[in-house]
Amino acid sequence: MTEFIDLETQDGVRMTWNVFPGTKQEAANCVIPVSAIYTPLKPIPNVLVLPYAALRCRICRAILNPFSIVDYAAKIWICPFCFQRNHFPQHYASISEDNLPAELFPQYTTIEYESSPDVGPSVPPVFLFVIDTCMVEEELGHLKSSLAQAIELLPEKSLVGLITFGNYVQVLGRCRSLIYLRDRRR
Repeated sequence: MTEFIDLETQDGVRMTWNVFPGTKQEAANCVIPVSAIYTPLKPIPNVLVLPYAALRCRICRAILNPFSIVDYAAKIWICPFCFQRNHFPQHYASISEDNLPAELFPQYTTIEYESSPDVGPSVPPVFLFVIDTCMVEEELGHLKSSLAQAIELLPEKSLVGLITFGNYVQVLGRCRSLIYLRDRRR
């Protein structure tokens, strides 16, 4: 149990099983869906910063990570989210079990990538609030107050999305800028 607590302390992530299913069959057999609770903006001391762009899955855009399955002989990796087989680019040609990129080391489950003109502009942080609106009126008042406090604490150029669900699910059309949401609240 302590290893799960250590993982949560390290990355600010808690998962239902703390593993990804390794195959499509294992994923289909899971009774409880794979899910995660993520603590955004958790300060992580000594986070590794890589000077190149992240290697993304061509289907779901997930990033190469220690949970990815790697075939060193064929120079491919399998995305743990959609099970898509992805080829490594040419600059990963020397990859082997003895010569791993930082993204595949188990201790580097959280990595940052430097933004440069070659890589592209830095994307502002995105926050998505998912809210269950099936509650009594008094609780809705407390929820509104809590949301107002949370919005005040977000970084200035953040993008914010809102999903509410009760009898129906509603999604705010696009992520709005934090400045827009703060102005609307007043």
